[in-house]
Amino acid sequence: MKSKHLIFACLLAALAAGCTKQAPPSLDLLTTSISLPCEGGTAEVSIKTNQNWTVSSSQPWLTVTPGGGSASADYQTLTITATANEGEEKRQAEVTVTTGELSRMVSVSQAGTPRFTIRDFLAKPANTTTWYRLMGEVASLPEEHYGNFYLIDDTGLVYVYGLCEKRVSSNDQSFSKLGLKPGDTVTMMTLRSEHNKIAEAGGTTPAYFVSKVSGQYKLGSKVKSTSAKWMELPATSATDGQDLLIHRFADGKRSYAAYWDYKNLVSSWVAYPLHAGNIGDGSRSVESSFPMDPLLTQAEQPYLSAGYRAGNASGTFDRGHQIASADRPGKPDLRPNFETFFGTNMTPQDNSLNSNAWGSLEIKVRNWAKNAATDTLYVVTGCYGADAAAKYVEDSNGKHVGVPAGYYKALLRLSKDKTYSALGIWYDNKASDNTNFKGLSMSIDALEKKVGVDFFVNLPDDVEKTVEAADPKAENWWWNN
Repeated sequence: MKSKHLIFACLLAALAAGCTKQAPPSLDLLTTSISLPCEGGTAEVSIKTNQNWTVSSSQPWLTVTPGGGSASADYQTLTITATANEGEEKRQAEVTVTTGELSRMVSVSQAGTPRFTIRDFLAKPANTTTWYRLMGEVASLPEEHYGNFYLIDDTGLVYVYGLCEKRVSSNDQSFSKLGLKPGDTVTMMTLRSEHNKIAEAGGTTPAYFVSKVSGQYKLGSKVKSTSAKWMELPATSATDGQDLLIHRFADGKRSYAAYWDYKNLVSSWVAYPLHAGNIGDGSRSVESSFPMDPLLTQAEQPYLSAGYRAGNASGTFDRGHQIASADRPGKPDLRPNFETFFGTNMTPQDNSLNSNAWGSLEIKVRNWAKNAATDTLYVVTGCYGADAAAKYVEDSNGKHVGVPAGYYKALLRLSKDKTYSALGIWYDNKASDNTNFKGLSMSIDALEKKVGVDFFVNLPDDVEKTVEAADPKAENWWWNN
């Protein structure tokens, strides 16, 4: 009998123990993924757990409140907050709720900010109230005090007329504190303004600085002499005080090389290959002030934003391109055309010569290069007789720029059948409408004697001797095409 009572007592004890046993841990989330807009915002997630819990975020741009809580039979609310995503790319993060050995994750994605390009900026109307966030590379820096420079991206180019360290109502010359240089990527806030109906950033109310990423100018190099075997290059010297400024396309191929004369602030010559694949369509990338060459300091080159000012030379002088603007494309990449406007590619050329005979010669040269029978036309465009001590004009800062006595083109044509022919043409730096190019032509040997330059030194010696001595007037291809 006692054993029956003992068994019953044990059963009651077991039942009592079962009633006090705790339920297993649980953690439920009603939402496991959310998406937030680029400008930032919040979203709520409901959780229910019978345990104390904590929460964490995998990214600093994403915060969660509260950071933890106690067990509850009801759902509790998490508020997830993202800051604005100023990048173009979508970004991801995870919010993790943890209770003991259990954890659940909420995946969070945030859209990137649609890119606002220079092309978008140029399409906006000029106004004095709407600020735009603009980012691009410093392509040329002509004015270091007031922050005037060219900003470029893969969609366009804009002149920034005044950038300051902070938002101010008028330019405070704080730009120099920013330490910007060509090749840096800069982000700024700016109004959309215009000058002479040409779009600008900044203006009467200057743009102001947001951030920068340091970089370097990658499309050019300066060398004292060159071992390059490019067919268009004349001979250079390590002792004449001149440097070779080499400018390239974005893919690394050469665009042009300029032999820079520091004394007269002009390139003695500019040499470049010309063929159907690298000639522009005539559109210009620059319509306002001309940019500075990043390969030189401002003291070493002319600042030609307002053209040439009168010096002791009589006459009217254009900013005459040596490699013509139309010789390099401005689309889809603006840089090759933009870089033909560097002050190092300009010389003070008689206005009437530039707009008449010389302009016609440039067109003729391009047509020869684009001819179906031409592989490549190697071009040297040069000036002769510049002497800033004797005859000069001034740049926008008053530096003396030597006025050349004349201009020439030395052309070496490689045909599709791999034969060479060559010619030289000379003009005095004065008004001319003479487009009788056959009558003006001369052999390369004759041009070398006139200007003292050794052309096409990378031709094989036997070919060079024959080609440079030939009279181009007797080569009918030039005059029939």
